[in-house]
Amino acid sequence: MSGYASAQYQIGQCYEEGIDVERNLAKAFKLYWLASDNCRPAKERLDKDSYQGQLVKWLKKAVNGKLLAGVDLAEAMCMLGCCYQHGWGVDCDLASAVEWWQQAADMGDAYANDRLGYCYSHGQGGLPKDAVQAFLHYLKAAEGGYFKDYFSVGLCYKDGDGVERDDEKAFGWFKKAAEHDNPMAWVELGNCYATGSGMALDCGKAVVWYRKAVDLGGNAFPDALRGLGNCYAAGHGVEQDWNKAVELYSRAARADDPESQYLLARCYAEGHGVKQDMEEAVRLYKKAATNINENKRYYGHPEAMRSLGDCYANGIGVRKNAKQAAAWYAKAAEQENEE
Repeated sequence: MSGYASAQYQIGQCYEEGIDVERNLAKAFKLYWLASDNCRPAKERLDKDSYQGQLVKWLKKAVNGKLLAGVDLAEAMCMLGCCYQHGWGVDCDLASAVEWWQQAADMGDAYANDRLGYCYSHGQGGLPKDAVQAFLHYLKAAEGGYFKDYFSVGLCYKDGDGVERDDEKAFGWFKKAAEHDNPMAWVELGNCYATGSGMALDCGKAVVWYRKAVDLGGNAFPDALRGLGNCYAAGHGVEQDWNKAVELYSRAARADDPESQYLLARCYAEGHGVKQDMEEAVRLYKKAATNINENKRYYGHPEAMRSLGDCYANGIGVRKNAKQAAAWYAKAAEQENEE
């Protein structure tokens, strides 16, 4: 990987200096950018104020002076938008970035469509929040060969976000993304196979995809840890092993996954894979019940709330308290009414 990045950096230098190719700072910029995660000189080049200023001047001259055409012109417009987005050689100005991305997208630039999709999705850069427009731009980017949006399009079809829900199309796009080594797509494929969403249920394949994500990312993909844990708990696609399920739920719970915190609490409450411990179950129920994530519009696990209500009502793992029980039951009902 580092060798490939080094080659990208060297080719970028050729485009920057005009060595054996026509000088093109847009192509140099793109190659440095692609190499920057694995090649320190490329990152240092991008971070230099002198290079950023030179880049913006060249891009504006090339675009306004019509020195480029076709794909090269669209790429230069897109890169100029990125300069305004990140403040490379100019003041940060997302509205100006959107203007350049729109021009590049109109000429078919895939990455510019991705950026417009993101802005419509979040209502940024002077654009309204518009799920339909976000989907259409993600789709154009994906169809234009920007493979990172294969996953974005899959999510839109899965959630019915900006387009009618279609599990089969979601599965197809996740499959394409997985083939381009997107670990989040591996997790979604695991979910599809585990539930039979968009294709025939196949727990053996679900286990394969979940393991692929877990082996790569450790605790970085709690959905994969939980999904694999569910397979071990139920004996689906693997031999049933509650000890392994508890281990996986524990790892996902430490990554702050509320569903895993709830499932681990149930293991302690029922003595599956661990010694029964109601005090620990209550502790985990509380973590899941109070797990709030504003960005994901998640406000606590309703089943954990109800389980806490049961514990307080019956004095199991905690001192009996009818008032607390009623409060947790009410919160659970409120959450379920909002879903």
